[in-house]
Amino acid sequence: MSKKKKKNRITLISLIGILVILTGFYVWYLNRDKFGNNNETSDEDTSLIMATMDPELIDTIHYKNENADMTFIKENDTWVYVDDKERPIRQNYIQNMINLIDEIKADRIVIENPDDLGQYGLTDPFASIKATQSDGKSVYLLIGNEVTGGNGYYAKLEGNDTVFILPTIYATNLSYSDVNMTQVENGPSIISNNIYHIEVTKKDGEDFELLYDPDSEYHVAGTPLLSWAILKPYEEPYAADSSKVTELLDDFTNFYFLSCVDYKASDFSKYGLDEPLATIFVEYYEEREEELEKPETDPDTGEEITKKTVREDKSFKLYVGNKDDKGNYYVRKDGDNAVYTMTPSYVDAMLEIDIFNLMSSFVSIHNIENIERVDIDISGRPYTMEIKREVTTDEEGNEETVATYYYNGKEAKEDVFKEVYQAMIGAKYDTQLKEEVSVEGLQPVLTITYRYKDTGETYTSKYYPYDESFYLVDTGYPIRFTADKRKIDAIIKAIREFKKSDE
Repeated sequence: MSKKKKKNRITLISLIGILVILTGFYVWYLNRDKFGNNNETSDEDTSLIMATMDPELIDTIHYKNENADMTFIKENDTWVYVDDKERPIRQNYIQNMINLIDEIKADRIVIENPDDLGQYGLTDPFASIKATQSDGKSVYLLIGNEVTGGNGYYAKLEGNDTVFILPTIYATNLSYSDVNMTQVENGPSIISNNIYHIEVTKKDGEDFELLYDPDSEYHVAGTPLLSWAILKPYEEPYAADSSKVTELLDDFTNFYFLSCVDYKASDFSKYGLDEPLATIFVEYYEEREEELEKPETDPDTGEEITKKTVREDKSFKLYVGNKDDKGNYYVRKDGDNAVYTMTPSYVDAMLEIDIFNLMSSFVSIHNIENIERVDIDISGRPYTMEIKREVTTDEEGNEETVATYYYNGKEAKEDVFKEVYQAMIGAKYDTQLKEEVSVEGLQPVLTITYRYKDTGETYTSKYYPYDESFYLVDTGYPIRFTADKRKIDAIIKAIREFKKSDE
């Protein structure tokens, strides 16, 4: 290798080395704060720590603001109120306070030894907290005015007039009122699909009762779409619209209380709970899995079963009283002397129910498979629709039911019969009258009587003239509903003409 080439290689290596050194210096310069003295960083982090406490040793807390002046002591790992040790205290609220004082770190120092502490709200503090440890160490923190712009609160320690700023969380967790500090025992959290009975009784106004009734014990239309019965406020049961019931049930699932205003009330009249405004009663069930003592065999699948589902029926009753000065309701659980407050929107949703809107709009809906005859009267003229069924057996012994349809005694087409039948059971309530009315002296324009094939029971609905737009609906109970005149007239026309609508 020539001397010239060797010299060039040495020069190149030297340049690369210098470049590496310069690059390393540049990276260090940009990150010099990160690579600085660890002790200096530690000093900087702790320079604004005004006081510290050991959370494990704190055994006394005195807490004060305009709505509370309370002292708590720790007994058997539970914080109790000195003036009333039986009173249940929100342990998480006490913990929130401890979290404030285990390390009091200022956002910044404002001034040392000011001439006037009053300008910071520290001569008459917004709130204060004094915590004492079992070894005698204590801290006494005072919270003053809010900093302009809402970026924290002025504060100081007792015995030290240095004013500093603390985050807003200090004011938040020292704003609990005397009432706030009482532990709230909420009502049950219920799965809406598990509710099967609701009853709301009122001191003034209409009561309401709703019952799951899939077997049609209380009303005829026991179909999957109409499996709920409205038992009150009417004297007779009506089918409810299942989709609307589903929406309603959500209002009866969460009984969340805002605060406990009196955990052992003796005078309920102060809250209007001696004669409650309303009583809310809910029946529901809960399910749980239990291990079987001995495995069983599923008769359908043959698989081994080691667990079973156990259903437990439960109920909950809530009394509703007057409202407090904030508009919240006073409430009390049945069997409990504690008085709570509850958000009005939650309570009103359970009390202010549009019952007519909840009803199924169908006047008299019956499954055609259960009907053997329909007798109809239109302004004095009779019509009949009848179904005759014959059970036959084929060569293999399988039974089959053959239905024959008749209109006014003559055999009719099945599709025409069913279309007219569908029109009849489609009759709907349209409006609710403010008061019950009498039809004495009136003649119905349409009467429909359904007769069941197995029981012979009959169900009749009648329609009377009312005004130019509506007919009165009579199902054998007090008359309080109307039906759209045009729709009932369309049913009358379908019965008279007895033909498919597209003919």
